[in-house]
Amino acid sequence: MGGKTGSRDEVIIVGGGIVGCSIAWHLSCRGRKSRILERQEPGGLATHAAAGILGPMNETDRPGPFLELMRRSLSLYPDFVARLEEETGLSPDFAQSGILAVAPRPGDRAALRARFDWQSALDPSLVFCDASEARILEPALTGSLDSAIYYPDEGHVFAPRLIKALLGSLARRRIPLEQGVTVTRIVPSGHGTLLVHDREGGCREAEKVVLAAGALLSDIEIPGTRIPVSPVSGQILAVRSPGSFYRRVVFYPPHGYFVPKLDGTVVIGATEESIGTRSRVTPAGLLEFLSPLSSLAPELLDLPLHHVWSGLRPKSPDALPVLGPHPECPELLVAGGHYRNGILLAPVTGEIMADWIEGGTPAHSLPFLPDRFLKAGKE
Repeated sequence: MGGKTGSRDEVIIVGGGIVGCSIAWHLSCRGRKSRILERQEPGGLATHAAAGILGPMNETDRPGPFLELMRRSLSLYPDFVARLEEETGLSPDFAQSGILAVAPRPGDRAALRARFDWQSALDPSLVFCDASEARILEPALTGSLDSAIYYPDEGHVFAPRLIKALLGSLARRRIPLEQGVTVTRIVPSGHGTLLVHDREGGCREAEKVVLAAGALLSDIEIPGTRIPVSPVSGQILAVRSPGSFYRRVVFYPPHGYFVPKLDGTVVIGATEESIGTRSRVTPAGLLEFLSPLSSLAPELLDLPLHHVWSGLRPKSPDALPVLGPHPECPELLVAGGHYRNGILLAPVTGEIMADWIEGGTPAHSLPFLPDRFLKAGKE
């Protein structure tokens, strides 16, 4: 199923997950053509395994460019999903229902208060709650609870439905998406374009190529230095909740969360394991995030088990995204290393990549350029 070098694409996007699809969609909105190459099912490694949390403030412990990038992407979400739903009739179940970060015990309060102090300086809408106020916002918190931060503008989206809507939109826009294409090598053609080789011996030519291959990005041979992105496995599960008793996303220590979805499931997660490209579910892994619930929200543990699964997150050495042209090959752009935040960062990544492809220099992507890894290796 390999392509031929007789035809040339304006842009080839390697990877059909949420990031690659968002890039193609943003390019299409600007009248630019692209082609997506996907090795398996679109979104199969990370997107379908994601909890879909849209919570910038809980993904970093300091102010700075990364937090601003996430906040920028969250601000794009309402229009992003509204346009997809209008075009396809498919709802991604986007909900800005708010997020709670909780301190279960009095000893946890000081750290939570310190977080609130710097975050509320950036966003005055945040609320520091005592236990009774937090329980009004989320009735599932029936156990031990000292205090919480409430983030009213954050929320979640149902990731599998989001990518389904994106794929529907791309199909309507006649953006080609080729499945079963494992890209192995990208090389210069010698006349200003790039040649994209696949495992089956096929070769396609493009003016620009965007690497959005998620956890497998570093497996692809490219001109110059490879971008160091490694897979991190994560385990997660969902339970069925009758009615709408559970209301909001809750983050709890040390690394747990639960996410009440609009379809009546509650997603609970998640672990992190560096075990290569393996993806597995283990009792020990599930206990990591289920055990704290026995004292915080015990009723969740009595709900019927719906589904257990795992996925692979793409992590860079500094756990930050990699966004922009490769310094040794400007026709090759990288959109990777999104780690835990691929769903959250999908809209802003599409916007940034479209800007770069059109010849712009998006300022909010400059701290995340690929050249930071090349510089580090030469020092």
